[in-house]
Amino acid sequence: MNFLFPSSSNLKDQVQSRLLRLATLALVIYSVILTLSPVVRLHSWQVEYRWIHWVGLAVWLAGTIILHRITVDKLADRDPYLLPIAALLAGVGLLTIWRLDNTFGWRQTAWLVVSMVVFGILVYHRSILPVLRRYKYMWLTGGLIITGLTLVFGIYPGGQGPHLWLGCCGVYFQPSEPLKLLLVIYLAAYLADRSLVQINLLFLVLPTLVLAGGALVLLVAQRDLGTATLLFVLYALFIYLATGRSRILIISGVFIAAAGLIGYRLFDVIQIRVGAWLNPWIDAGGRSYQIVQSLIAVASGSILGSGPGIGSPSVVPVAHSDFIFSAIAEEMGLAGTLCLIVLLGLLMVRGLVTAIHAPNNYQRFLAAGITVNGVVQSILIIGGNIRLLPLTGVTLPFVSYGGSSLLTSFIGLTLLLLISSHPDEDPAPLTDPKPFLVIGSLLLASLLALGTMNIYWGFIRSENLQARLDNPRWAITEMYVPRGKIYDRNNQPIAITAGIRGNFVREIL
Repeated sequence: MNFLFPSSSNLKDQVQSRLLRLATLALVIYSVILTLSPVVRLHSWQVEYRWIHWVGLAVWLAGTIILHRITVDKLADRDPYLLPIAALLAGVGLLTIWRLDNTFGWRQTAWLVVSMVVFGILVYHRSILPVLRRYKYMWLTGGLIITGLTLVFGIYPGGQGPHLWLGCCGVYFQPSEPLKLLLVIYLAAYLADRSLVQINLLFLVLPTLVLAGGALVLLVAQRDLGTATLLFVLYALFIYLATGRSRILIISGVFIAAAGLIGYRLFDVIQIRVGAWLNPWIDAGGRSYQIVQSLIAVASGSILGSGPGIGSPSVVPVAHSDFIFSAIAEEMGLAGTLCLIVLLGLLMVRGLVTAIHAPNNYQRFLAAGITVNGVVQSILIIGGNIRLLPLTGVTLPFVSYGGSSLLTSFIGLTLLLLISSHPDEDPAPLTDPKPFLVIGSLLLASLLALGTMNIYWGFIRSENLQARLDNPRWAITEMYVPRGKIYDRNNQPIAITAGIRGNFVREIL
């Protein structure tokens, strides 16, 4: 694959090229297994093979090759790990979506093309960083206005659900996705201009609190409580980075707890999600159906998974979006999901390293904010899938289905790469590295907790969960396994298996 991802004498080019070749190899193996999965499922070579997902892989490969060459030409001093990690996450997500639903696969492939085109445009216009800083109020205000339009014109593409999208003619966009990035840009620009000045904390924070508070109120009015939670956590960590004052974290923790209690009293959706989190087993077929089936999916995957195309991840509602981690867990097992968590950890480390070595405080805060936003969002959604946290409804960056999320993730990745490449500038002095170390440690501990909980459901509790009577995978498996006849005392069959493999039914005569 050397010809696909050529490298130069530059060590960073060589590292990025080799990692992208490994990512390509992994996705090709995934695609081959997915193509042959009907053979394993039906125990026959006379089957309808899966081919359509190769379109997605071809688009991913062509786009990744182009992005690699663009970064080699334009960003010689970039971090060589960021693009391969993000590309592999996006590729795994894309193929998983194709495996679950071809219609969503086509849409995600189209959004991937859009995201990669935007990536290339931004790399060729490096002036985007100072432009974002100069017009910080305009960007955030525009994001708030567009998000506010969903209160009047919002729709839900699936029919019944929260009206958080804008769009028509089959094209939909969720404004709250870019709103998170716009808030990060605003906070980075505002706090960078003032962080080196010794002023009162309240005077420093008040202007940011007004706009961030407006965003939170808007999201609460939409009942987009997952994004609202993410924005508040992001805001608290941002202020801590800028001030280095530990009490910010303590006060924020108390505020989140108080807001959670108030929200539990006011919003039925929070009551349902908290109830399903605390004890999902009492209503496993009703309000807790999603989380119970998600846990069973993780348990069914066990260590190595059932294999791409072999499991039944579609049993979990919205598996392509909110529960894509569970879909990956069922067919790739702990081996696949722990690798995914490790990739998120590596992305977090490289993002914070980029922040620490940034040439100025604005870019330092921006890189840290983009990294924290992506990792915290991943922790929230994965934690909800494995019952470490209540369900929030946010997406898994680069992986989940959703054009708004994918595009925003690629824009964030582009900004990180731009910040990491500054060959003619030295890193800005870092007077106090403690906030970065504390936040990095907190995020790392959270990812370790995800891995531990994942092992608990996927290995320790695996047999018990799979044996539950509400596990529909047993019934699905029986459709593929012929059973013998049952005879009465006169040697006459009273029960037979009818149909063909994949559609076997038991008939009582």
